[in-house]
Amino acid sequence: MDGASGRVVDGRAKPFASIHPEMLSQLSVLVRPTAILTIENYASFNRQVREIEDGSLVVYTGGFPAAGVIELLSKVLLTVPAEVPFLHWGDVDAGGLRIFRYLEENLPRGPQPHLMTKELAEKAGQPADPEPSLGSIARSESAIRNLADWLAFGSDVRHLEQEALEPRSVVPAADHGLG
Repeated sequence: MDGASGRVVDGRAKPFASIHPEMLSQLSVLVRPTAILTIENYASFNRQVREIEDGSLVVYTGGFPAAGVIELLSKVLLTVPAEVPFLHWGDVDAGGLRIFRYLEENLPRGPQPHLMTKELAEKAGQPADPEPSLGSIARSESAIRNLADWLAFGSDVRHLEQEALEPRSVVPAADHGLG
């Protein structure tokens, strides 16, 4: 972000930089990220930005993203080329899938799931009851419709809190550091 006196916020700060929503008009993307990753949970966000250095732009959504987060993501997604992958990492449960769907419905392009799979939930999740209210996502064109179908109507349903997983890069190792 550039202000009247020069660079106000440098997004390369370790472990992360934050901005106020009223500063978004000054935002510019100077270096093409290798990917854009949104993260629902603060503990997982902190681990991702401290442990994974793959050139991704990582954005903490704070659960359901506030209007300022949607505005920031919209601006970034309209600025970077469409071939830059956009992913979201959230819980594999009703709330996590609703957040994912909210991002799909409110941004210029929807994310792909990161570490949000039935296989990971079966391996590391906790037993849970089906959540039929996810049926609308299961019947949609959502990137997580199959996961929603399992959580809504499947047998041996399991919920997975994202903090139970180790953070992982969202880009292949050979692509790290591109810009």
